[in-house]
Amino acid sequence: MKKIMTFDPKKNKVVKAGELHNDIFLKKVGVKHFMNIIQGYGIQEDVIQQLVEKGCSKIILETPTGLLESNLSIWLEPNIKVLNYGHGPQRFMPVKYMQRRSNEKT
Repeated sequence: MKKIMTFDPKKNKVVKAGELHNDIFLKKVGVKHFMNIIQGYGIQEDVIQQLVEKGCSKIILETPTGLLESNLSIWLEPNIKVLNYGHGPQRFMPVKYMQRRSNEKT
């Protein structure tokens, strides 16, 4: 397990973005992280680039209602919006492009 860190300009500090387990990135997200306008979740752009460099293949978001899984390659597609709501540039993935999985640990 390797912690993936990023700088959050709104908080003005380095924060833990998630953990890399072999080639799977696991990120815990709360209700406040859900972006209604996108109907999905965001990951900082620099974190996405770190994941590419480290050979990550899957992203799992641990949400209050269960796990959502997607391939990293989907997050890199041109139609995925990169927006900045004050926490730095983030790629936002609609939940409809993720698969629900059971709550077993990775």
